[in-house]
Formats: sequence, structure tokens, C-alpha cells
Amino acid sequence: MKEALAVLARASGRYHRRSWRAVSVALAATSLLLGCFALAALTTALGHPAPERYAGAEVVVTADQHTRHRGVTAPLTERVRVPRTVVDLLESVPGVARAVADEEFTVRTDTAARLPGRPWPAAALAPWGLVAGREPVAADEVVASVELGVALGAELDVRVGQDTSVRRVVGLAEGPAALWFTASEAAALAGHPDSVDAIGLLAEPGVGAGALHTAVRQALDAAGAVDARPQEVRPAGDPGTLRALTGDGRGAAESLTAQPVRTGLLALFGAIAGSVLLIAGLVLATLVARALRQRAGELALLHAVGATAGQLRGAVAREVAVIAARAALLGAVASVPLFVALWPLVTAEAAPYGLALPVLPWTLPAPLITAGLTVATAVLATLPATGGATPGGPRSRTGRRPVRHGRPPAGGPGPSPAATGRPVGSGSGAAGPVVPAVPAPAAKPAAPAGPARPVTASVPVLPPVPSPGPGGRKVGGLVLLGMGLMSAAGGAVLPGEGAAAAAGAAVVVMVIGCALLGPWIAAWVVAFTGGALRRCGGVGGRLAAVQGRADAPRLGAAVVSIVLVTAFAVVQLAAGATAQRAGEEQARATGTADGIHSTVLVARSELGEAVLDRLPVLGVTPGDPAFDPGVRDGDLADLGAGTVAVGADRARTLGAGVGDTLTLRYGDGAEESLRIVAVYTRSLAVGEFLFDRAQLAAHVSDPAAPAAAVRTPVALEGAALESGLSATAVAGLCALALLAVFSTLAVSAVGRRPELELLHRLGAGRGQLWTMLLLEAALVALTGTLLGVAVAAVPLLGFSWAVLHTLPWLPPLQAALIVTAVLLTTAAGALLPARRALRVRR
Repeated sequence: MKEALAVLARASGRYHRRSWRAVSVALAATSLLLGCFALAALTTALGHPAPERYAGAEVVVTADQHTRHRGVTAPLTERVRVPRTVVDLLESVPGVARAVADEEFTVRTDTAARLPGRPWPAAALAPWGLVAGREPVAADEVVASVELGVALGAELDVRVGQDTSVRRVVGLAEGPAALWFTASEAAALAGHPDSVDAIGLLAEPGVGAGALHTAVRQALDAAGAVDARPQEVRPAGDPGTLRALTGDGRGAAESLTAQPVRTGLLALFGAIAGSVLLIAGLVLATLVARALRQRAGELALLHAVGATAGQLRGAVAREVAVIAARAALLGAVASVPLFVALWPLVTAEAAPYGLALPVLPWTLPAPLITAGLTVATAVLATLPATGGATPGGPRSRTGRRPVRHGRPPAGGPGPSPAATGRPVGSGSGAAGPVVPAVPAPAAKPAAPAGPARPVTASVPVLPPVPSPGPGGRKVGGLVLLGMGLMSAAGGAVLPGEGAAAAAGAAVVVMVIGCALLGPWIAAWVVAFTGGALRRCGGVGGRLAAVQGRADAPRLGAAVVSIVLVTAFAVVQLAAGATAQRAGEEQARATGTADGIHSTVLVARSELGEAVLDRLPVLGVTPGDPAFDPGVRDGDLADLGAGTVAVGADRARTLGAGVGDTLTLRYGDGAEESLRIVAVYTRSLAVGEFLFDRAQLAAHVSDPAAPAAAVRTPVALEGAALESGLSATAVAGLCALALLAVFSTLAVSAVGRRPELELLHRLGAGRGQLWTMLLLEAALVALTGTLLGVAVAAVPLLGFSWAVLHTLPWLPPLQAALIVTAVLLTTAAGALLPARRALRVRR
């Protein structure tokens, strides 16, 4: 029997290739997107900070730039330094020719607003040599990079923090733009004379990097060397052990932003892949259901002649698996050149953060795995579809349902209405269209053949149509809608991340609920608009009303696809636009204060699991009259050592207020208990916490850096890169959803060709049929768009009110693009496949 089912699956796939064509296109697109994101995630996971400043050092010793909390590890965004005494320790390690201390600080000149300043001995770690002149030996002498375009012997006004002095250029060096000072002068200007950023080790001739690393590691462990943080501020989970880095790992000592950016990109790609699978599952379930509905008569006949329901489901699943395998393989193969062509754009954006993302050849077959995932999704999508398409009811001992003698199975072959002399279309069958009855014309002489004449007779009212689906499906859809509304209501009272999670869950649940309720939604809409269609659309409007009422599941499938694309696009675009607009409004109200930007980590528990949240903060001068963060409780003038001000939403999340104590970890991992002196409301503009500027400066990588203006919103490292990738991903997902709309309508249109041909032969003019199709498409597009906006608006309202304290907002241009894309896609999917049927003459 299995061999027979395999033969049946192959034959059915060839015979119904037009119905499966749209499914194949959707599968190929899904596999293409999944393949691209799989390659992106794998390449990002293998990415690393590229060594440049330390490319000539065999080993680099640095502090551990991570913090830990109950097994959870998070990268730090500010430098954890190494005690300067470790330089002398490493000088004595066998095999070390030279141990070079390196530190970096910000320098401003009359020609450059921001330059790195470094000690000249550290140039040997690259190595970068002199092009002209000599190395600096006096405190007022510097070496300038050739890229600066400074002439040898020129005098520069150099500002480091509040210190301004004149420095003479005594040498020109290779490498990127920088100023090089003597070692002692660099240590004084950096502001931390007892510690260094990192120590580069140059090996003696004949000593390899591996042997030197082993010797250095043993020396550090024997001496018990730890980082420069005092023991009392080091968190309990951080041992403070120094690290010895070789190979590509040396880049981690140069860039602190690479690891947080890499972590954020991995989370982004994972979320996108999950969205693709969710959309693909809903789309494929709808497409397969429509394709099988058009074959209900064939399935009923096979069941009548001996096939059990399980065997039919197996045959359909095998058929879908064969079609999905071909389409998924095609999409996976196409994803490789597309990824290779687009990935350089991502690497160029990631380069400023010090993150190298090379494409490795052995990762290119990864889309084959996602192709298998696509096939599995397609096969799983057949389960709910075949549940409704295969016959149900009581079974005999052989697993087959009894068939009444003298009556063909539902949807199976039987005498046509024309053969029995009965009027056509007094109801709807499972496998055939509902054709409205057309009164027979009076006998008259035969007329020569010509184009079809318009139908002028009225369309009779049909008897009640069957229920569009089982009652359990309707109950399930209503339950899911209720759950979505409850989740959205919960998002309105939850703070921060909880509101965002509740809003996302509400959208997903409500879209699935609409998918289950699709036939009833279509039936309600047709019943509501049927009178208007008959009055305003003429015969075409009457046909549209009758056909929509008789085949509500067809319209419901199309409506659900449009709900999916509209809700997804509106949520993704409106959430970002609303946050950006609210942040800009808060920034205008806050004023123009300068401060120091950094991050802090909050250790907490969520559902019993440890979590480390990285949050943006700002260090300001207390009492600045130009700065107004919207203080609600307390007084910002009390801000100083050992104190902090908290945003209102974050205070609500933490359950804290003025006078309470919070334990935070600065960007360099130092932990401190701080007393809350104020609670403010404009956290989108200034960050989640406010510190005294001098207090925060002690925990940033460059305390002498110039003050930066408040930016809106205060962004974490890599936010710009993630925002650009997120926008690209949203565009790709919207394209997939629009393709789903087109495919769903195309599958339905292919199944309606016999219906359209029959109506045309019975006297309906092509213009009347075009009117019918146009009105149906307009009804589907309008219903789906309005319902999608409603589904998106409910969770957006809760999220915007809870987190942003404003109403959702979508730029008019983006709203117009969504509506235009939906209208064009709906029109193309509904009208283009019908052209062939409407060309048939009587």
C-alpha cells in the first residue's frame, strides 16, 4: 500500500502542478530567507574582533572584560585595567623579549575634534614604524600619524580633558590617525598612572606564540595576578583573573564594543528566523488547505474505493514533501549568492565597532539544514489542512467509512445539473463552484455565434449555505482572540520588557485566532456588504455577493493572509516610529546638557532565572539649569557620590523609590550600592539612570574624553547597526508575507477557472466577470487591511501607553506604502490567474 501511495503522490503532484506552483514559490522564498539568516547567524557567531594594534605581539595580557551573575555572563563596555606592576612581572618571564604597556585616551587638536593618544613604545606592537623624523623623548614632543597630514616640525594645540598645551611634531609614523607621546607623558595624560589598558609581549627569536602563552599563564597564576579593581567593588562572581590572548583573540583586547554588538546581532538573527518560521507556518497551512479543498472530490472518491483517512493524509504529506524538497533546495541554493553579495554591506557597518565577520567557505552549505527545516514546516502544515480536507465520520473495522448506495461521495463524480435537467447552482458542493441560476430564454431561432451577452436576469437568493467549518475551530479562534486581548491588556500595565513581550505575544495569538475564524469573518463581511454589492455593482456585484456567501472559506483564507502582512508590518514599523518620536519629544523638553554616556548592568531574577540587563546611563553636572529630565520625586541637586537618579519606568520595574538603595554594576564591572535621590520621567532621552559626572567618570574607559550632548534616544553600542539590519529584515519578512497573499489568491484563482468558464458560457459577459473579481478583491483587501490594523492596534496601544506614555504613531508615507502594497498584491493575485479563463468563448 505504501508503494501505491507513493505512486499516487507522484501522479497527483504532476496533475495538480498549477495548484502547487504557488505553494512552491512560498516554500522557495521561505527557504531563501531562512538560508540567508542562517548564514548570517553562523558567520556572526564565528566573528571576532580583528587584531590591528596588537597584530605584531605574540601574546597580549588584559583583564577579563566580562562580568558574571549566577552562571550568566555579560560583556563589559568599559575598560577593566591591568595593574602597572604586572609589566615588570612579565618582563621576567622566560621567552619574553619585551613587555610593552599600552593605554589609549582622547586627544583634541586645532585640526581634529577627536583623536586617540597612545604611548610611542606601543607602536611596536602593530608594528608601526617611523616614516620621517624621530621618536619623542621630551614631554612636549609627539609623533603624528601620516594620515593626519601634519608637517614635520609643526606645533599643535593639544587638549586632553581640561589640559591644553603646545606639542611639537618630531616624527611621522605609519598607521591610522593618532598622536604618540612618551611613555611617562601618556601615563600622566591617561589619568590612571597605576594601571594600563593592556600589555603586549614580543617574543625572543625562536619562541613561538604557544610556548610563550604557556609560560605567561603559569607566571600569572603563580603570582596570583588580578585586575586593577579594588577587591571590595569586584562582584562576587568575578574572580578578576587576567587573560593571556593569542591569535585572533588579541582583537578582544583592542575593542570592547565588538562583543556586545556580536551578542545583539545573534539575538536579532534568532528572532528574525523565528518570525520567518511563524509566517511560513501560517502561510503554508493556508495554501495547503486551499489546494486540498479544490481536490475534495478526488479525496472523497479515493476514500470511497478503499483508502483510509490515514492513508490519504500520508499520501498528501508525501506529495507535499516532494514538492517542498525541490522548492526548499532551490531557495537554499539561491540564498548563498544572495548572502555573499549582501554581507559586505554588514561587514562595512560592523567594522567601526571592531567586529570582523569574514565569510568562511565551509559555512556555505548551512542553508541545506534550513531547507530541511522548511520541508518539515511544510509537512507539519499539512496536518491541520488534511484534517479538514480528508473525509471524517464513523469508520468500519477496515478503517473506511461506509458509503450509501445510490449516492456518490461528497464532492465525487456524479451526474451534473445540466445532465439531469435541473437548474444550475442551487447550492454549493465540496468540489465545484456555486453557479447562480440563470432563467432559460424563450425559444427563438438560432443566432450566429458571437461574444457573450451581458447577463440581465436577476440572480435568485440561494438557500442557506453550509457552515464554513467545524464548531471547534470557531471556539478555538474566539478563545485565541480573547487570549490576545488579555495579553494586550497585560502589556498596558506591565513595565518595560514585559510590555514589549506581551505586545508581541498578543499579535501572534490574535493573528492565529483570525486564521481560525477566517471563514466566519468572510461570511460576516459578505453578509454585511452583500446589499451594497448588489445595489452598486450590477450583475457583477450580485455574482460577487453570491459567490462570497457560498464559498466563505476561500475569501477567509485570502483575508487571513492580508491580516498577517498588515499586522506584522504595522507593529514593526509603528513600534519603532513611536519610540523615536517620543524620544525626540522628550529630548526637546530635556534641554541641551552635556554629559558622559556609559552603561550599567542590573542583576536580577526573572522566573527563577538569573538575568543581567545592560542599560544606558548618563553622567551630568548636578544643578545645571539647562537640564530638565522631568523630575517627579526627589531632588536632582542631591546627586553626588554614592547616589543615583532612576527613570520612572525603571523604578517601577525594580520596585524602588526615593530613599531606597540599588546595587548596580558600572560599565567596568565595579559593583556599588547607591541611594536613590530622584525619580524622573524622560528616560528615553537621558537613559535609565543619572549619575554625578565625576562619579561616573571613574568607571569609564576614557575619563578625559570630551563631554557629549544628550542624544535621543540614548543608544547602546551597535544600536545603529542592529536598527539597519532590523529594517532590512522587516522588509524581507513583509515581502514574504505579501508573497503569501499573492500565492493564496493565486491558488484560489486556479481552482475557480472551471467556475469562471462555466459562468462565461452561461451568458455572463467578461466585463461582468471582471467586475465580480474586482469587487471580491476590493472586499478582501479592505477587510484584511482593516482587521490587520485592528489586530496591530490593540497590542500597540498597550505597549505605547505602558512604555512610551503616548499613542501609537505610524508615518503617513509608511502607512501609504503598506496599503498600496496590499492593494496591488491582492489585485495581481486575484486577477492575473483569471485572464485565461475569461478568454474562453462560448
